[in-house]
Amino acid sequence: MLILCDFDGTITCDDLTNRIWDAHLPYDWRQTLLAPAAGGEITPFELLRRGYADVHRPAAELLDELRPHAQLRPGFDDLLSLCAHRGWVFHVISHGLPFYIREFLPPGTAFSCFDAVFDGRWRVTVPEAVPLGPGDDFKIRVLDRLKAATGETSTVYIGDGRLDYPAARCCDRVFAVRGSALDVLCGRDGLPCTPFDGFAEICAALDGGATRGGERAPGAPDAAERSVGRG
Repeated sequence: MLILCDFDGTITCDDLTNRIWDAHLPYDWRQTLLAPAAGGEITPFELLRRGYADVHRPAAELLDELRPHAQLRPGFDDLLSLCAHRGWVFHVISHGLPFYIREFLPPGTAFSCFDAVFDGRWRVTVPEAVPLGPGDDFKIRVLDRLKAATGETSTVYIGDGRLDYPAARCCDRVFAVRGSALDVLCGRDGLPCTPFDGFAEICAALDGGATRGGERAPGAPDAAERSVGRG
């Protein structure tokens, strides 16, 4: 089994890029950047590139700001342990940046995200290992590469945001943070998903083998969206 998991707002309770942008961007980035990204007018890469271009604080300062807000969602270590015990491939897949993902993930946890360097401003790039052509979705590209590299054919996606939705639709099973944008989109479009609050619920569902308790069936009522999810 190949398990892909978003980072911001999924592994962490807070979306850390959102927190950086709320603190440092001098404009309403949700209206200026997130709305066009949600509508497909700009790509997730362009969203991150534009947003971080106006952040003028180095990694060390940003990490100091983030540490009080970087709590991991309960049960994450249990999910990692279960994957190791069962021989499942676990990979974090994010539209965030490595300077904070590497800082807050347990050591040795595999992840893919955009690259970035700071030279007075942040310059975000697509990693060489995941080249993007016109219309390519970064998370779908990572998913495809991991399936080819591992030979795993059974796939699980865990996430919370609008930008998680394209990759989630390509997976066999979806877990969405309860009330998140991903949860709402799955409910709207009849994509079966299992809402969750903590990773213990995912461990119980996955370790039950074929049991799919808690999954919302197609056509079930939408969740009440709690927040704007970036993904």
